[in-house]
Order: sequence, then structure tokens, then C-alpha cells
Amino acid sequence: MAFNSARPIKQWRESWPQCLHLLLYRFCSSQGETNGIKDFITVLMFYRDYKAGEVEAAVELAIDNSISTSDGVRHILVYTGGIDKHIAPLSSWPTLPPPDLSVYRQLGGIQ
Repeated sequence: MAFNSARPIKQWRESWPQCLHLLLYRFCSSQGETNGIKDFITVLMFYRDYKAGEVEAAVELAIDNSISTSDGVRHILVYTGGIDKHIAPLSSWPTLPPPDLSVYRQLGGIQ
């Protein structure tokens, strides 16, 4: 396949972390060579949006947890704090009063 003979991949592959080698092997084993490589390329594209350390930590977690898809790696990146976005509270919004739970007694026939 062209992936293995692409000069940028060949050069990078010599120095990329062992976890990427393991992930590529896992993807190819579980998805077949063609689909596994395509899905692995999706993981490599995460380097555009995340720091190298974040991607590699997510890949290591994926390997430790037997995850075999780029969607699983993306999930780890997003939900383990890979993106550091602070969402400000909506302090100008009014708060709601506490709910009146007594209305639910009527459902069970209790008055």
C-alpha cells in the first residue's frame, strides 16, 4: 500500500513513539490492512488539532483498553481533557425555583 512507501511516513515512522507502532498493528489486525491503515491515518491527523503528548497519551490509553478504532482514540482525547476549553457559567440567566414534587404523588393515587 502507498502508506508504507510514502517518504514522509517512512521518515516519521523511524522516530515516532512505540505506541503508534502498536496502534497501527492493532488497527490492521482488527480491521484488515487497508481499513486499518485508513483508520490509523485518521489518528495521525489528530496531531493537527492536539499536542503530540496528548495524542500519544490517548493512543496509550487506547492500547491499554483494547480500543481498535480512531473514534475510540478521539473519544479519549475529547473526554480526558485533550481540548482545554473553559465554558463560562451563564451568570446573567435567572435561576429556576425548586420543583414541586408533590404533584407526583397524584400519579400513584396518593393524595
